[in-house]
Amino acid sequence: MVYCEPRPEAEVVHDLGGARSIIMVGCAGCANTSVYLQNAPEGSAMMTLTPTGFHPVAMKNAMDRLERLLSGKGLQVESWLGKYPTGLLCVPDKRGRSKIIKNCQGYDTIITLCCDGGTRSMQNILKGKKIIPAMQASGLITAVMKNNMFFTKLFIDKDSVDIVKFTVAD
Repeated sequence: MVYCEPRPEAEVVHDLGGARSIIMVGCAGCANTSVYLQNAPEGSAMMTLTPTGFHPVAMKNAMDRLERLLSGKGLQVESWLGKYPTGLLCVPDKRGRSKIIKNCQGYDTIITLCCDGGTRSMQNILKGKKIIPAMQASGLITAVMKNNMFFTKLFIDKDSVDIVKFTVAD
């Protein structure tokens, strides 16, 4: 899995420039796992099972926090987050691309909370829209997934996590 870290909030706000209509789009995959590893208490839900798929709890919390921050700066922001596994932004199938297009219709600026692959995918799908990444890939993750409550809650054994970070020269 790709390990992602948040870009500085000041950079994201600066990149918004004169954006008029903004939607945040979060990824249910690697970015959700990364947010979980950075912020969630041990044993808390990373994803919960719903009738339509796994709901990415960690990413939803991160998006809510960023939405509050941007709203506090006078910006009106909507958000959309798909379920796992159909809500992956880096490899959306035809149905996933249709959902992305439908949910981002009417917005001129999209903030992506995903890996660099997801941001590039969004640029390819939403040509002509301003795409601003709020996360960036910074390594790879290996970890052991666990579940409880009859497979309705997934989490990561944080003692099993191995993150190999890489750096990219400017």
